[in-house]
Amino acid sequence: MAAEHKGGSIMAQIKKKGISLRGSLKKDNITIYSKGGKLIMRSATSEMPLRRTRSQFVARQRIAHSVVLWKRLKENTEPFFLSEQTGYHRFVSLMRKTPDVFLTQWEYRNYGSLLLPGMAVSDGTMPDIDYYLGTIASRPALITSLTTASPLPYVPTGTDMVRALCGKKNRIKEGDTLRLYIIHQVFENMIPKIYITTENVVLKKGNGRCWFDEVEPFCEEGRLVLSGETFNDSMKGWALVHISGGNCSSQKVCTRCTLYEQYSTEEAMLRAAESYGGLTKTQFLTPNTN
Repeated sequence: MAAEHKGGSIMAQIKKKGISLRGSLKKDNITIYSKGGKLIMRSATSEMPLRRTRSQFVARQRIAHSVVLWKRLKENTEPFFLSEQTGYHRFVSLMRKTPDVFLTQWEYRNYGSLLLPGMAVSDGTMPDIDYYLGTIASRPALITSLTTASPLPYVPTGTDMVRALCGKKNRIKEGDTLRLYIIHQVFENMIPKIYITTENVVLKKGNGRCWFDEVEPFCEEGRLVLSGETFNDSMKGWALVHISGGNCSSQKVCTRCTLYEQYSTEEAMLRAAESYGGLTKTQFLTPNTN
């Protein structure tokens, strides 16, 4: 057996004598494989240093947070993300436009997560619903772009909702669904976490009470308004999705919650990085002066 030392790793070459080896065998940090009629044995351990530069850490934190948010989104119902990508990859792509937040390794291991404005909850090809948080008649409300063809009673039925919302302007038809996403920001054992619940309203004539809990729908200047004290909660967020068959509108969360800002600072980034062993300094920041 002839052995040689290359790049700090041990490599031994053994002439094949009646041995037939295809592929490679890895055992006890040693890789054995066949190449050029010889049997090659070398160290299987990487000697590349673990790199955690600032840009790498920020990117990894963005992915880590998106992973937790996606898990929360799937806990309650199967999310609609229609594209050539998988639903998860489309979600991660859309989340790049949201603020960067930083949590420790321990917090992520315990599903730490933050309610972000602009968090995507659906992605389809139907027209989006515009909405924003405001105040109507001294009551907090979610004001939407959906037009109403007729007034709505205090407790609308399915027939009331079909008459009011279904038509060409909204591109809503009988049998479609309006889904309200409610995102709850909480603290558990000092860890920020979000939970997501959904409520569905099926727009179908003959249905009895046909509306979301804790919400009063009414018409304001020809637009659908969702009113209720819930919309004054600074630890919640909302999104309204139109679902028709296998398609949906593309919607994002609107919220009054600003907790995420405490986890977007330089201090929060350094705190999170320290839990992973700190940032790796680049050669340009610490030049070799010897």
